[in-house]
Amino acid sequence: MSLENGNWCLIESDPGVFTELIQNMGVRDVQVEELYSLDADTLNSIAPVYGLVFLFKWQQSSGKPRAQTEQPTSSPENVYFAQQIINNACATQAILCSTNFRSFSVDLPPDMRGLALTNSDQIRNVHNSFARSDPFISDMAKPATDDDDVFHFISYVPAAGRLYELDGLKPGPIDHGPAENWLERVGEVIQERMSEYSESEIRFNLMAVIGDRRKGLRNKIDKVEADIARLASRLDELRLEDKDESRAEAEAVQTEIGQLNSQRADLAYKVQVENGKFERYKFDNSLRKHNFIPLIYQLAKAMAGKGSLAPAIEDAKKKAQSRPQQTQQPF
Repeated sequence: MSLENGNWCLIESDPGVFTELIQNMGVRDVQVEELYSLDADTLNSIAPVYGLVFLFKWQQSSGKPRAQTEQPTSSPENVYFAQQIINNACATQAILCSTNFRSFSVDLPPDMRGLALTNSDQIRNVHNSFARSDPFISDMAKPATDDDDVFHFISYVPAAGRLYELDGLKPGPIDHGPAENWLERVGEVIQERMSEYSESEIRFNLMAVIGDRRKGLRNKIDKVEADIARLASRLDELRLEDKDESRAEAEAVQTEIGQLNSQRADLAYKVQVENGKFERYKFDNSLRKHNFIPLIYQLAKAMAGKGSLAPAIEDAKKKAQSRPQQTQQPF
């Protein structure tokens, strides 16, 4: 699909992609993590969690309330909601938290917010930075058919002690009621949605928008180092006293300092792991954006010159025919 005239590209459901999208929209100190479980230990390990992004296969029932309590409501003052006006923008709308755009459009109704998003060059350019180079895509947008697998992004956020579902294809947010522990409640809501599908349908994806873990870890390191400095000062005082009781306390302080040093080393290692993760995100995203067509052309040209291209094509056809055909087309 051509990306001129306001068209938006498809976005891969990947934490590295979403993290860069959020950062390039101007939001700082957050990242996106993929979730494989909603158990308490998993969620506590990545706290704070600001919201969840859920990808699922859209079906006709997806556009209808699953219960009388799931009727769309008007947007509460503390919930920002924009309707989806254009195709392929649901990924960006699911994470939309650009302060400038929100402040500009906050007084508009949801449908006009969606229209404003459509005409936002900045957000569209960030979104379309992940467009793949493909010379075989027609400039004419191909509508999804009954044979296509169509996928859609929505988000879940807590606000004022309640859980809200934000689906740009609906006229307003869905209020899932009071939620003292919103992460526990959202697990029930997501499980209920997944139960509407056959047991063979496993194509779901869940990601969490969380605080930048590197910043949180560095804050913990700063606290540990402050505790070590305080204890080291106390240890010096005890050594100067040179009394039996002081020596006993000094041994206890030394033991505590050793434990804190181990804790600091563990935290520093976790920072390295997170830095490595962001480096992988950067590398993977560069591959997603890179134009490999010239390389493919030169490889095909070289193979043709050696007479190996035609056999390779026939072998690929046979392998393709032996695989089940699936077409995934996110909104």
